[in-house]
Amino acid sequence: LFSLLTLLCLWIFRFHVLHTIGAFLIRTDCICKADAMYVLGGAPYDRGTHASLLLRKGCTRIAYCTGSNISQSYKAEGRALTEADLSRSAAMRVGASPAQILPLPYGTSTWEEALGVLHHARSKGLDTILVVSTDFHTRRVGNVFRERFEGSGITVLVKGAPSSEYDADAWWNSEQGLLMVNNEYVKTLYYLIKH
Repeated sequence: LFSLLTLLCLWIFRFHVLHTIGAFLIRTDCICKADAMYVLGGAPYDRGTHASLLLRKGCTRIAYCTGSNISQSYKAEGRALTEADLSRSAAMRVGASPAQILPLPYGTSTWEEALGVLHHARSKGLDTILVVSTDFHTRRVGNVFRERFEGSGITVLVKGAPSSEYDADAWWNSEQGLLMVNNEYVKTLYYLIKH
C-alpha cells in the first residue's frame, strides 16, 4: 500500500519533481561585474551568444573563449576549429567586437579549463572573473572553479547560458533536455568521486 501511495504521489507531482531535478543543477550568481569573462568550451552557439549579451550589458569589457576540443564534424571536413574559435565566432556574429572576445584554446574538460583559466587570470592580475557555461552545468562548474581557485584571491562568479535545444523549465519534454540532465548528474557524481 505504501509503495502504491508513493507511486501515486510521484505521478501526481511528477512535473514539480522533474522541475526540481533540473533546477538543482542550476546555480548562478546575481552579480554580473567582473574584470574578465571566460566562456567555457562546448555549446558554442548558446554560450557565445550569451557572452555577447553579457558584454553588451556591461558585465565586463573583455571575454576569453576556452576549449581546445575540435568536433568530429570539423575534423571530417579537415577544419581545425576549436571550441574556443566557435564560441568566439558565435559571439561576433551577434555583435561582439573581435577585440572584446578572444580565443584561449585550452582545456578538454571543465577541470582542465579551470586550471588554464586560473593561470591566465593570475597572469592578467584579475580580482574577479565571470565564468559562462550552459545553465544546467552551472552548479558543477561553480564547484570545480571555486575549488581550483581556492586561496588564489580571485573571486569566481558563474552565469548560465540558456540552451537553444530545450526549455530548462520543461527539459523532460525533449530528447536533448533528457540527455543534458542525465549527463550532468553523471558528471556531477564523477567530479565528486574523482576530484
